[in-house]
Amino acid sequence: MLGGGLAAATAAETLRLEGAQGAIVMVADERDPPYHRPQLSTRFLEGDIAPPLATVLPPEYFHDNGVTLLSGVRATGLDAEAQLVRTDHAGTIRYDRLLVATGVRPIHLDVPGAGLPGIHYLRTAVDARTLRGAMEGAARAVVVGSGFIALEMAAAFARKGIEVTVLARHGILFDKLHDHGISDYLRALYVGQGVEVLADSAAAFHGDRRVEMVVTEGGRRLPCELVGVGIGVAPDLGWLHDSGLALDDGVCVDQYLQASHPLVWAAGDVANFMDPVFRLRHRIEHWDNAVKQGRLAARNMLGMRLRYDEVPYFSCDLFGQGFQFLGQPDAGHQHARLGRPETRSWACLYLDHEVPRALFSTGRPAIETRAIESLIRYRTNIGWACKRLHEPDFSITRIPSQTALILQGGGALGAFECGVARALEDAGIQPDVIAGVSIGAFNGVIMAGNPGHAAEALEDFWRRLSLDMPGAAHALLDDRARRLLGSWQTLAFGVPAFFRPRWSGIFTGMEPLSWTSLYDPTPVKELLKRYVDFGALKSSPVRLLVSAVNVETARLEIFDSYVDDLSPDHILASGSLPPGFPWTTIDGKHYWDGGIISNSPLELLLEHSGTARKRIFIVDLYPETGSLPTSLMEVLGRRDEIVFAERIRRDSAEQSLVRDFRKLVEGILAYATSPAQADQVRQWPTYIQLMGDKDAGPSITRIVRKGSECETAARDYDFSALSIARHMEEGQAAAREALAALRG
Repeated sequence: MLGGGLAAATAAETLRLEGAQGAIVMVADERDPPYHRPQLSTRFLEGDIAPPLATVLPPEYFHDNGVTLLSGVRATGLDAEAQLVRTDHAGTIRYDRLLVATGVRPIHLDVPGAGLPGIHYLRTAVDARTLRGAMEGAARAVVVGSGFIALEMAAAFARKGIEVTVLARHGILFDKLHDHGISDYLRALYVGQGVEVLADSAAAFHGDRRVEMVVTEGGRRLPCELVGVGIGVAPDLGWLHDSGLALDDGVCVDQYLQASHPLVWAAGDVANFMDPVFRLRHRIEHWDNAVKQGRLAARNMLGMRLRYDEVPYFSCDLFGQGFQFLGQPDAGHQHARLGRPETRSWACLYLDHEVPRALFSTGRPAIETRAIESLIRYRTNIGWACKRLHEPDFSITRIPSQTALILQGGGALGAFECGVARALEDAGIQPDVIAGVSIGAFNGVIMAGNPGHAAEALEDFWRRLSLDMPGAAHALLDDRARRLLGSWQTLAFGVPAFFRPRWSGIFTGMEPLSWTSLYDPTPVKELLKRYVDFGALKSSPVRLLVSAVNVETARLEIFDSYVDDLSPDHILASGSLPPGFPWTTIDGKHYWDGGIISNSPLELLLEHSGTARKRIFIVDLYPETGSLPTSLMEVLGRRDEIVFAERIRRDSAEQSLVRDFRKLVEGILAYATSPAQADQVRQWPTYIQLMGDKDAGPSITRIVRKGSECETAARDYDFSALSIARHMEEGQAAAREALAALRG
């Protein structure tokens, strides 16, 4: 771990939590153990006594968990090919995996007199201690800059009784937020606290032995004993120029935070990453991002291949009032107001074509901020609600952030899911995310590959899978016998467009004892290509999650269309149910049907895209209740119903613990803090993310296949044209009934 800050410390902790056994070394150029920086510009400067640093990990953590912390050691060079890091005081270190989390440094002014003592930049604990000492004898201070560090310094100076002047270019505070209403609100807040805000910038500093005056570009001469500068930061990349890594305003990484060399990752302020939420490359210089990227980078160093798709959070405290900002303001050209500024509880919502892209807020409920985060993350169009945002009785938390569809495995019963897709499409409902397993993965990829008009493609797909039966079968057999014959026809001769039996003449020459499956599913891979442009799935508005089990490790693995380059093999892997189908090999790994472990993709959906404010449609192919079997075939059929039935296996004890935890937090805030302090805590990003999902679970609608008395235990294999058509009709009818019940 190169770096001794929040990202590196979080990564080290995560590696141990995930079971990493190797040596972990942190190379930290600061002598203080890893600490939280936000307090440096607020509590640390304002208090009568400097509070102790809030450390990221307890002092004993490093020894107890086998993490070597090299304090006061700076990396001076990197040879990525040789896997070597050069340092100034600890020699050369060889690594197997490397995380670069070296942070940033303040940008310094380049004007006459900028090197005079008394001019301060704030980044480290050493900077904060020095600045705190300088504040003791100062009566007048000038702050250069209009961003959050500059404004927090100005607030700290003013609260210590220092006369403060802020130089804000063009007179706009928080200019990166691109909203004059926000700037005017902050200006009024500062002026009300006795701070002068000037539309000017520093041209020179004067003084004999230390700074005594600031001369502005507008010609003003401002006497002072103290200057605070906060005009931005930049990554220190000089030591990396011969490393072999791609550099561009940081270490360039992909959505997995992996650098251009496969054994190197980067996290935190230094990481210039590809952001899948906003579809751009940028760096984020905030506390919340450092935590989340450090955690995710560590997991990806262990081979998990998780993409970083978080909405960036930023918060600050100005004169005891908390402010939050999340998202990307450049992406939102429409601004909508929530609440009223005069109440100190209001927000500015940034939208692009009625899709939320960013939020500035102060004094708003955590549940509202958390809801808007979900709307931003999933690019939810809120067009129908835009005109109501200003209404006092309208809550944006009513808007579901995503519509999700859960598709089970079930062989020929997958035609029922096709009928469901038709009914949803006719009702104008398009899923944002589909989680599928086995035949559900086949249906899901066709839906993701044909957004907005998936039903037609699915119907054609199922028609091609349908088998014609001899005409006499319809005339001479009752429905149950016909269904049984359809199943035996499939078992004996396969489905030409889907799979072929190995005992047909095409496959002579291979002894049955050496077979690893009864059928060859190669034909369906070509069929899928008729309906899906696999190269375009990453840009589809419909995200697809499918599961398969690794034959050798017995672990359930997830393929994500927004992360992985999906191919027909990934879909087939999810449906490779033995002994019917062989395992499917992808990148040297061998996979069987994910339904072997879980035919309940609801759990994988909640794990990969969260639970809050989702509208979820679950297609149940197997009934949870059924009559007692009366024959061996019925025993086998009921066994499958129980094994494959969709269940919400949520741990009630865990949910109870979460509820109790939230009650405890609110109790502590009510008992141990003043109302003003409690309000400040409620504006922290951590509070919003942990407490803002209260009472915001998913809305679940089940679309249940009821089946019929004529079904046989082999109904999964009945691909006869009549049975397929009936399943499609039943799926459409069941979905329409469920939607009608939703509408009341």
